[in-house]
Amino acid sequence: MRVEEIVPQYYDSNIYVINQKIVIDTGMTTDYVLHHMEQIMPIENIELIILTHAHYDHSGCAGELLKRSGAKLAIHEADAPFLNDDYLSSALNFGSKIACPPADILYRGGEKIPIGFNENGEEEYLEVIHTPGHTVGCICLYEKNSKTLFSGDTVFSDGGIGRSDFKISAPEKMTSSISKLRELDIENLCPGHGHTTLGNANRSIELSEMMSSRMNP
Repeated sequence: MRVEEIVPQYYDSNIYVINQKIVIDTGMTTDYVLHHMEQIMPIENIELIILTHAHYDHSGCAGELLKRSGAKLAIHEADAPFLNDDYLSSALNFGSKIACPPADILYRGGEKIPIGFNENGEEEYLEVIHTPGHTVGCICLYEKNSKTLFSGDTVFSDGGIGRSDFKISAPEKMTSSISKLRELDIENLCPGHGHTTLGNANRSIELSEMMSSRMNP
């Protein structure tokens, strides 16, 4: 799996490009994101945009990327209704209005998204893990061969966790969602904000679980 990251500007989410055809989250600063995306590949190469949740800082550029690429848009079914809601997507918090078409693909959790083949000719997948807490439809994406987790705003490096005080949050489910991640073998953590953790990311997840259990008893 080849992973390239677009380092965010202002409050943008981290943006991850997988094998130069799948984009995880889009940020919200359109000109900045488009410029840096074009340094990686032609935007027309994008086949699928996966949103880890519906918040504007993760989805704000989706509409423009979809228009330029013709890609499909995917999100968990529980967050799909918020994509065009300026209030529930938090677009208003950033002084913006969201313009995102409806999702083409709705996940429920457990899906395996094909991303290509490894050096042994074996097909690789991103597994969709439903992790409600930050929002009711948050997801993480796990690639088992590289033991990499794309965690959105569920957990961050060094034991951080996402806020769970939004209108569309599910604070009572945050700790159990992180406990679900603890069952995975995670070496590399690619979060929605902040720096990545390369190596022994299981420890970071453990710290996140401890923090959540204190904050969301």
